[in-house]
Amino acid sequence: MITHFTLREMQELYRSWQMWLLITVGFFMMSTGHPVTLPQFDSFSLRMGFWFVALIIYILTSDLYSKLTGKMWHRLFGKAIPLILLSGPLVLASTYLAAVILCIVFEPDTNPFDIMTWQMNVRNILVAHAFETVALLWLIPAQRERKQKSQQQRWITLAGRRFLLSDIARVKAAEHYLEIHNETGSEVIRERMSTFLEQVTPEDGIQTHRSHWVSRRYVEALSGRKLRLICGSKIPVARGRLDEVRAWIEARNAIAAAA
Repeated sequence: MITHFTLREMQELYRSWQMWLLITVGFFMMSTGHPVTLPQFDSFSLRMGFWFVALIIYILTSDLYSKLTGKMWHRLFGKAIPLILLSGPLVLASTYLAAVILCIVFEPDTNPFDIMTWQMNVRNILVAHAFETVALLWLIPAQRERKQKSQQQRWITLAGRRFLLSDIARVKAAEHYLEIHNETGSEVIRERMSTFLEQVTPEDGIQTHRSHWVSRRYVEALSGRKLRLICGSKIPVARGRLDEVRAWIEARNAIAAAA
């Protein structure tokens, strides 16, 4: 099964209670497992300490590691990196470092470089991959569904008035005014673009230019330095925002393909 996700979605997932519930379940499952899985640490407290340290290392380094590895893979192969290839090296490094730390602290007579066998490494990668797959196939789709429902009911306030965000196709700034465009027409109000941008997120749309914002639902494709909309209109893209807009469209298309 193939699914796509963005780093922003993973960051949001790390902040959700559902993800931490899954992590807690996995943490106690591995900590209470039979000692044969960690023969060096035959006590419950040491096994718990091992997985706790490994988990902390994994979480603290996963964001930066994923960004660098994902960009490198995309540059070399032009596509998204498979999950097991992305997380495998990080799992190995996290678990091995955790084992070495606990070995040095609690069993200093043991050689830390001999503490992990290849069977343990394979097991750790497969266990982590299983939990990551559950997160991707269950938690991320549920997260997207919750976000979509909340976006459909979101209101923004401009010039003392409330506008339903899902009705807004694009916004154009003209001096001290905003042109609010929807499917039926447009309306001009006295307001600043910054006030509007404070109330939206990258999941809602993209600012292509200092004076232009477009809803994600109305974007069709990037053509040169113009963003083509589904209605046929073209919106300018600032030269300094080209890479950002291109990456945003790729992420949006990947999410749409996975839905």
